[in-house]
Amino acid sequence: MKTKRIGDATLYLGTMEETIGEVKADHILTDPPYLYIKTHDFDKEFDEQLLFEQAKRMLPDNGFIALFGRGTSFYRWNTRLADLGFVFKEEIVWDKRYTTTPCCNISRVHETISLHSRKGKIRRSKVPYIEQKEHDISSIIADIKRLKTAFNNTETMDGIIKLLKTGILEYKKSYKSKYCLCVSKESGNADRACLVMHSIIKGMNEKSIIFNTNNRRQLQHPTEKPVRLAERILALISNEGDTIYDPFMGSGSFGVACINTGRKYIGSEMKKEYFDIACKRIEEAVKAKQNELFKEVS
Repeated sequence: MKTKRIGDATLYLGTMEETIGEVKADHILTDPPYLYIKTHDFDKEFDEQLLFEQAKRMLPDNGFIALFGRGTSFYRWNTRLADLGFVFKEEIVWDKRYTTTPCCNISRVHETISLHSRKGKIRRSKVPYIEQKEHDISSIIADIKRLKTAFNNTETMDGIIKLLKTGILEYKKSYKSKYCLCVSKESGNADRACLVMHSIIKGMNEKSIIFNTNNRRQLQHPTEKPVRLAERILALISNEGDTIYDPFMGSGSFGVACINTGRKYIGSEMKKEYFDIACKRIEEAVKAKQNELFKEVS
């Protein structure tokens, strides 16, 4: 079994079964074989019970396991995690914005990621306004119209000016909702135009549907996931400095995402072809990060 260390990343050339016993990590983010693409050699069966039992061993109580998946195997994995004491926390839908294959009777454009932890809480994560809304032009137009109303409302304009100067969003009053599903029955109320400006300045809360498109001409693995998608998931389950384990590394997208966001990474891949690609991509990410830090210092 070959081991390579690149910056804060440790990469193993070997199967999950060969490597997982020695691993210690804060969280797991992985894209296991879905076990339905029978014609591809990367979609191999693995020891599911070993993976999840080892996840229980290595992860702290507040650690997360985030799983990409689809179909029967995906729902089986979720049930197995529940049997081991993990609690379902959230489901993220990745909207690819394109059809996976034109051969199917239904055009499938999404994949699912489930987030589980025994006692961990999902982090509040902000996404830049344009990135969050770039695929929803009608919503952007509605926000522009709301901002337009501020020019005819002195109170609203004062609120926007205060927000721009201080970064503070002013809440006018509270309201009660009989049918509110939140823990608190009272919520703050802010001017809607001010809320729009606040989201433009500060970003928007992450949503359960993430729009992100792969450049299919640049893919180096048949099931490669976008680095930016992984970065956004990492922001929900982990903090900078945490160690992330990926037992099915593939071409290393999750490793690149960890380097970009200040996480440590441990990955294993059984095929040398993809292992070598992952090493190269992560080496490039480490160099880019070092150059970025050098520029900030200088």
